[in-house]
Formats: sequence, structure tokens, C-alpha cells
Amino acid sequence: MKRSLILIVPILALVAIGWKVLLPRKAAPAPSASVVYPRPPYDPTRLTKTIAFYEERVRTDPKAAIESGLLSGFYSQRCRETGDIADAVRAEKMARHALQIRSSHNPGAWDDLAVALLAQHRFNDALTAAQTAWKIDSEDEQTQDLRIEIWTERGDYAEASKTLQARSASGEDMHLKALHARLCEMNGQLERALELLRQAQYAADRNYDLPNENVAWFHMRVGDMLAAMGNAEGAERSYQEALALFPSDYKTLTALTRLACGQSDWAQAVVYGQKAADVVPTPEVLALLGDALKAQGKIRQAEDQFRLIEAIGTLAKAQGTVYDRQRALYLADHERNLDEALALARRELTIRHDVYAYDTLAWVCCKKGLLDEAQTAMQQALSRHTQDARLYYHAGMIAERRGDHAQARAYLSQALTLNPYFLPFAPDQARKLLAQR
Repeated sequence: MKRSLILIVPILALVAIGWKVLLPRKAAPAPSASVVYPRPPYDPTRLTKTIAFYEERVRTDPKAAIESGLLSGFYSQRCRETGDIADAVRAEKMARHALQIRSSHNPGAWDDLAVALLAQHRFNDALTAAQTAWKIDSEDEQTQDLRIEIWTERGDYAEASKTLQARSASGEDMHLKALHARLCEMNGQLERALELLRQAQYAADRNYDLPNENVAWFHMRVGDMLAAMGNAEGAERSYQEALALFPSDYKTLTALTRLACGQSDWAQAVVYGQKAADVVPTPEVLALLGDALKAQGKIRQAEDQFRLIEAIGTLAKAQGTVYDRQRALYLADHERNLDEALALARRELTIRHDVYAYDTLAWVCCKKGLLDEAQTAMQQALSRHTQDARLYYHAGMIAERRGDHAQARAYLSQALTLNPYFLPFAPDQARKLLAQR
């Protein structure tokens, strides 16, 4: 039985957990550009039936290590599709069960465990599991790619880059290109990131073995990059391609909600936001939906969304830290419960220290009036020259609060130049401040 190929490549802010596919260890050469395989429509029952099948196999044969590992992977897949963290816990349980049955020479189960832990944002534990798999088989490309992913999520960019360079020497595939693109994105190389993602998408489109929902992920990531570069039309086109492949993809629906809000297309934002929230009501999409409803004058409906975020915050305490960053940003953006936002942002930095953890802390501190701490954190957030309009907007507003109007103008101008559609109301606020200077 071949090991399953596991990769998790997150979406910005969010909750971004990635994907897992059952593929041969070596992908077949890409066909010519004229060949595009036909794909059957997305079947929402396929994964449910597959999980039920393997649950029965494990129930009737508790010593089935291979089936336990496969079931772990399918639970992780369902977690990515539905956002249900309970499935990540189930995946962890099955991976540990597989390791109890066969603990030695079982790197695949350690990879499965790492994926399940990563979905729960238990980054240190995930890295320990991935490192254990690597010690068993240091040449395995799947394990190497998983280590790159975890290091990137933790903010250990030097380690991720070092492993990426070693991995690239043995050849590139669509998954490695996606990882490479993410690091390029963090380093401010948007054009290179887009190029790599287009290459990965091209390969995914022509890989008949790849499920529709996994192919859709590549289209979404191309859309993310186009959106970051201010190409709203191109981003929407890529997002619609993703939805055509996987209609219930809450991550793509959230991205479309964000894009519509940035363009002040409030009616369309409500349509997309409600569809996304029906699948997974993340704090991000509920906040966007609430903002869109408020902009339409539907104050009571907007408050309903904001109250739902509060309810999710209570539930999140029982589920771990998965939505801490989104919730902290929501609280800061809407100037609610800033003490809680600060506690969440500071705790996030104890778990990982990536660019966006520092940005979150900086923005919360700015709203709290802790301007020195905000400035220090913002310098860390900008240290890799990540070309994200939201980062520069936050930096500009912090500079404005500190009385450094020249620096504020430079940062706010940079934000609008990069992407004039990056948040619901922030671009207009940036323009107003610039008009006053």
C-alpha cells in the first residue's frame, strides 16, 4: 500500500488548513497543453461513504493499521471541507491508534498525526510528529514537504527555506510549487508566487487522479494572489473556477465575500457571506457579513452576525486556538472586548511567530493605545517585506497614532497601491487620511 500524500497549505488569515490526496509517490509527467481531462461533478457523498467504509473496517478489525491510517487521513480531509475540528481530533485518535498497532517503521502514521495536530494549531506537537517521520525515512518527499509546511506556519521561515532548497534539488511537483509560492509570498515576491501557483494549477487541472475539491484549492490560491496584487477581476475569475469544481468550498466563498466587501459591493458580499457561513461560520466571514449588512443599513441583522461571533468565541475555548487570530482581528477592527483581543494576540505569539501573528498583536495594541508595543510588533510584521495591503494599512494607522504623519502617508499609500480592495472600510479611511495630509 502506497503512503498517502499529505500537504496542508493555509489561506491567509484564516483558518487555512490545505489538503490531502491519495496519489502515487511519483506524479506522472504533465501531458501536453492541449489535453485537459474531463472531470465528473463534485459528489458531496463520496467522502461520507468512504469514511463509513473505513470506519466499518476498523470496527471489525481493530488491529488494521493501514485502514486506521487511511481513516485518519479521510477524517482530516473532511475537517478541511467542513471546518469541523472534531474531525481533526478523530484523525489524531486514528493516527495514534495506527501507531499503537505498528509503532516502528511507520512514517505514514506519523505524517497523519502531524496533519491532524496541525489542523488543531498544535504546531509544536505537529512538528515533533513530522520530525519523527523524517528520522524514520529522511528521503521521503511527503514528510519533507510536511516539515516545510509546519515551519512556514510557525514562522520558522529560515528552516522552511533550507528544507525547500534541499527538496527542490530532487525535482518539483504541484505540491512543492505551492509551498514554494507561499514562502515567496511571505518574502514579498508576489509575481514569482503567482507564477509558481499558475504552474501548480496547470498540473492539477490535468491530473485526473486529483479530486475536484483538491484541484479547486489551486484555483483559489491563484485567486488569492491576484487579489493581493489588486487584480479584482482576475481574482474573481479564479475563485469562480474554484467554485465550479467545488461548489461548497467555504474558503473560496469567504474570499469572494472579502473581495466584494473591498469593492463595496454589499449585496454580493451578503450573498457570498451567507453561503460561506452556512458551511462554516468562521469569525472572519461572519464579521464580513455583518459589515456588509451594516453598510446596507440592516443594523439588527448585522448585530446578529456579531453576536454569533461571540458565541463561537465561547465554543472555541473548548476547541483550542484555531480561530484565535480571526477573533482577535475582529475584536480590534470593531473595537470590542479589547482586553480579550490582546490576550488572544499575545497567546498566539506563544504558539507561532509568523508575520501575521505579529501583525495581529500590532493592530490590537494600536486599538488599545499601547503604541510602543504596537510599533515593535509591526516592525516584526514588516521585516520580511511581505506585500500585503492589510499589513501596510495597519502600519500606517499605527504611525498616524504615533504622530509620524510622513511615515503614515507612505504606508497608507503603499497599501492602496498594492490592493485597493483589501478590507471593507479601510481603503476609504486610508484615502480620507491621505487627503488631509
